[in-house]
Amino acid sequence: MNVNIDTPSVLAIAVNLFKTCLLDAGRTEAKRYFKELEAGRELYLSELSLSDKSKLRVRLQLMPQEFRGHLNFSAFKLQLQMLCAELAKVVTAKSEPIVMSDDTGGQLMFNIPALSHIDGNLNAFLLGADLRRKGELVLQLMFIDPDQYRAPEDASAELSSV
Repeated sequence: MNVNIDTPSVLAIAVNLFKTCLLDAGRTEAKRYFKELEAGRELYLSELSLSDKSKLRVRLQLMPQEFRGHLNFSAFKLQLQMLCAELAKVVTAKSEPIVMSDDTGGQLMFNIPALSHIDGNLNAFLLGADLRRKGELVLQLMFIDPDQYRAPEDASAELSSV
């Protein structure tokens, strides 16, 4: 892992940059950023100075493969607002979220889902982080299979209606 940064710092950086760079941006600019992300391109968000005087470039990726329904700018913005609210709760409470990682600890996924029903479809939106690039933090907004967050009675009700 080329970047040494703790979980609370990653979450705080993510919330602050999502708010300033995406949510508070003008609608035209924010839609342009969304189109870039939707096309699979990384978005440069900022360069931060760390306490050791080094620089950290922060980039953003969107992984929409598991999104259920039609992903448009409004749905993306709603999901991002919800995710920021969930992340901010964890940062404010100074609690340790469940973090899944690869064997090297360079790829992280924070189990802090933003769950939503959009047009009758359940979606789960999470934050991931790639710390493997030297001097870079790549924040990853990802939709994952939301069925793992369904309450057991929801799943059994669906089975019985089949």
